Amino acid sequence: MTVRALLFAPLAIALSGCFWGGSVKESAPTAQRIVRIDWYGQQCFRIKSALGIAVLTNPFAPGTTEFSAPKNLAPEIILVSTEKPDANYVDLVDNTPHILRGSVGVGTNTSSGLRILGVPVFKNPETQDVGDMNVIYRWSMDGLRFCFLGQLGTLPPPADLQRIGRVDVLFIPASGTLTGAQRQQIVEALQPRIIVPMGSSGAVSRYASGYTAVYRLSGSAALLSRDSLPAVPTVLVFRAP
Repeated sequence: MTVRALLFAPLAIALSGCFWGGSVKESAPTAQRIVRIDWYGQQCFRIKSALGIAVLTNPFAPGTTEFSAPKNLAPEIILVSTEKPDANYVDLVDNTPHILRGSVGVGTNTSSGLRILGVPVFKNPETQDVGDMNVIYRWSMDGLRFCFLGQLGTLPPPADLQRIGRVDVLFIPASGTLTGAQRQQIVEALQPRIIVPMGSSGAVSRYASGYTAVYRLSGSAALLSRDSLPAVPTVLVFRAP
């Protein structure tokens, strides 16, 4: 998808292909550092910095989701939260990126100039079975703090949420074993300005229906900057690719 324009709306989100005040903004102010986010379906996103550093999250194997597998991807970094076919298909890309997954993704890693924190969460904290581990990732890019929850299935301990800290953009699973109350606890703890629900198209729509501040994109890509964050937590819904 080609990003045609930026919108500076009352929600203050910079988005692609939108109109404001009867005109189209053809470019962003040069002082702003713009991050582009593309949604390819399920939990697969590409978050690309102004310098061209691309992070790909939870790539899915063909046939494991309702979405067609994207092509021609060459990210610098892949983040895999859990070892499941709809989240760990690293052969989806055409290059050899730095891959963070499992125990390798836990702790603080530096790749392509990005410091990425990986926080493991287990369905059963007592046994800490690696097969039931989901890694939450947090990193900063162009002044924006991102948190990718992946296929999180249980509420993280308060200490882990405190370690992650306040974020600007939160990718949260819209379906799974997390309850609505648990999702809300996570949102309240991390205080994101933008909430991106992940999953099937139906699950994303159902999640968004619980919020009053919702922006529905006309496409599958968005442009964000630090200066354009909304004043109130806003759910950003991408159009299915």
